[in-house]
This record gives sequence, structure tokens and C-alpha cells, in this order.
Amino acid sequence: MTPAVPAQSTPATAAFSEDLSALSPHITCNRAKRYQEREAIFHLRYRSYLRAEIVSPNPFLRFTDDADHAGNAYLLACRVNGKLASSLRLHVSSRKTPKFPSLELFPHALQPLLEDGERIVDLSHVVANETLARQHPILPYVTLRPWIMAAEHFEAKHLVAAIKPEHRPFYERAFNCRVHAEVKQLPHLSARASLATLDFRSAAKHLYGKFPFLRSSPSERQRLFERDLQGGPADGLTG
Repeated sequence: MTPAVPAQSTPATAAFSEDLSALSPHITCNRAKRYQEREAIFHLRYRSYLRAEIVSPNPFLRFTDDADHAGNAYLLACRVNGKLASSLRLHVSSRKTPKFPSLELFPHALQPLLEDGERIVDLSHVVANETLARQHPILPYVTLRPWIMAAEHFEAKHLVAAIKPEHRPFYERAFNCRVHAEVKQLPHLSARASLATLDFRSAAKHLYGKFPFLRSSPSERQRLFERDLQGGPADGLTG
């Protein structure tokens, strides 16, 4: 789910471009592979969810779930000047890897997408450092860029996400997502979610025209998403 990135309404204007140009040299995004990197994400999630009052305090000061350890999961961290600013989780799925968090919530809407044989990139657990999010209103756009990059890299047709209902205007306006009417209670969280979907292949040209910064090079996508030899490729992503 995406409870902590604010639904900013920053338009694609000259001011937006200036803010992006100013922030871009200071931001990096990488896949969290090491224990310390992943723990930093789990702690950021916990602080964000606790602030939003959708989790109860726990002595471990962290939030994680089983889907973090799935073979088709990617935990990504965005940093501003080396400080963890935001994080997101992606699952890349197909008939060979049919499990992803949003499917459990919205099986009636998402099972047909799996059955068409195309790949799906599921977005969840988008969180942000509150201070840095206030300082950089374009942080939500920068944070979600890897969602688009993953669709390009894995040649996915469908982008999906379980989002807070109040974030609906952001996903509709920024990415032209379709937000479905059904609302579900999230497991382990005191929050409800709506389903956002996007046919990436149909929307890509418009998205890149509206936000050119969403474009990425093959080498950038390879660095972010290709597994090392020890980890191997995610199950089902080679065919």
C-alpha cells in the first residue's frame, strides 16, 4: 500500500522542472540488498505508518511482512544527499510468478490480468521521510519513477497498486491510472485501500511526454533490477 507519500498536485510546469533539476543531482535510487539497507527501510515504514496511525507501537520499531522476502520482490530506497528519503516495494509477476500483494486484496480485478499472459508490476509500501517530503514536494514523483522503470525493463503491460482512497486524485492526475471503486481493509494495517491500474503500453508515450524525467536508459534499469549471480533472476522472469 502507499499510505505515506503525500498526494501532491505539482503540475508539469516550469517550476516543476526547475525543482526536479535542482533535486536530481542529489538523489540516488538503489535496490536494498544488504541487511542494513533493508532494516533502514523497515524502520522508515514503521515511523511513517505510526505517524499515520495505521500501526500500533512495537518494541522492534520496524514493519515488514512476508511479501518482502518473495523471490519476485524488489525493495528500493531513494536517498537525498545520502539520507534515506523514501522507499517503495515492487513485485514483478506473471503466470509463472502469480503472487503479489494487490492480488490478494483484489483477486476479481487482477486475476484476469494475470490470465492474459502479460507481466504485472505491483507497487506497495511507498513511504517517505516526513521532513524531506516537506522540503521536496516533487519527492512522490521521483519515488515512483522506478515503478515506471520496472515496467520498461520487464516489458510489463500492467501497473497496479493498492493505494489510500484519498490518494486517488494524485494517481489519476499524475499517471492517468484507473482507480477502481472497490475498497478493501488492509491486513495488519488500520487502513483501507483502493486499486489503481494502468495499461503501461498504452500510456507510456503520454507519460513520457508529460514527464520526460520518467525515461531511463537500459543501463540504469539493468543496474536497478538485474539480480546478481548469487541471487539469480526472480522466478518466472526469464520467460
